[in-house]
Amino acid sequence: MATIQSNPDPKFTPAPRPKPNRTPLLAGIIGVLLIALIALGIGFMNRGTDNAKLSTDLVEMEQFKAQAEKQYYESLAELEEMRGSNEELNAMIDQQKEELRLQNEKITSLTNDSRNLAAARRELADLKTKTTGYLAELEELRAANAKLAEDRDRLSTERDLLSSDLQVSQQTNEQLNSERAVLVSEREQLASRNTELSRKVNVASVIKTNNITAEGQKQRNSGRWVTRTNAKNVERLYVCFNSLDNAVARAGEEAFQMRIINPNGETMSIEAEGSGVLTTDDGEQVPYTKTVPFDFQGDAANHCAEWNVPGTEFAEGTYTIELYNKGFLVGNTQLELK
Repeated sequence: MATIQSNPDPKFTPAPRPKPNRTPLLAGIIGVLLIALIALGIGFMNRGTDNAKLSTDLVEMEQFKAQAEKQYYESLAELEEMRGSNEELNAMIDQQKEELRLQNEKITSLTNDSRNLAAARRELADLKTKTTGYLAELEELRAANAKLAEDRDRLSTERDLLSSDLQVSQQTNEQLNSERAVLVSEREQLASRNTELSRKVNVASVIKTNNITAEGQKQRNSGRWVTRTNAKNVERLYVCFNSLDNAVARAGEEAFQMRIINPNGETMSIEAEGSGVLTTDDGEQVPYTKTVPFDFQGDAANHCAEWNVPGTEFAEGTYTIELYNKGFLVGNTQLELK
């Protein structure tokens, strides 16, 4: 009988360890790389789109600049074509060209940035509208000037016809006019002599003056007037003078016009106090302060007059007093108030 022997030290071989599965990791890395590539591609695409748009905007802006410049100079040329010999029309053209220049400067400023293209287009459209309006306005003015020229020519023709008719009438009446001219000449000579005689009589009848004095005065409590030279203490101006005798002047009511001129060169006058305006012998209108009436009997006489208006303030300086009779200056003096 056979015997089965056991092996006390049998050799044990372990099972091999399974290898790790790296496929998911590689798939994740590949996915991340794909996403990055896609993002990078999109970025390049967007950048390319932006660059393409920028390039398009620049081209469009350059085209607009050329268009705006062309429109501006065409507008100037159209306005210049309207220029002529009429000064009013030419002045209007210069003004309109200046307004277009300012408009063009505004457009040029806007074209420095492509983002302002829309605004620049609006300004260019406004420039075109203005140009159209200017041309219409100039055309209307030119038409009006042409109508005026036509009317002037028509009136000139009518005037020539009337002149011709007048010449015929003048020839018909020439002899009569010659005789009339002689009579008119004689009458004018007589009138001239009468006028000259009348003027000489008028001049001879002027009553002259001398010894003119003027002073500032203040009234005391007693009622007596005393002389003052300080302007702030003066309440009235008192003027005295002599009228000279005159054998030519008619006896009766006469008058002198007294004119007081303050340091500012102004005539002191208040209408309610008797002031007025006289006409001098040479036709000048001169304001006067007051009238000094008197009864003239042919002889010399003494006269005094005051300018006393409550509330009047007298300034420092030189006052000029003038006396007039029949429009002639017959005397003057000055007064100094400190």
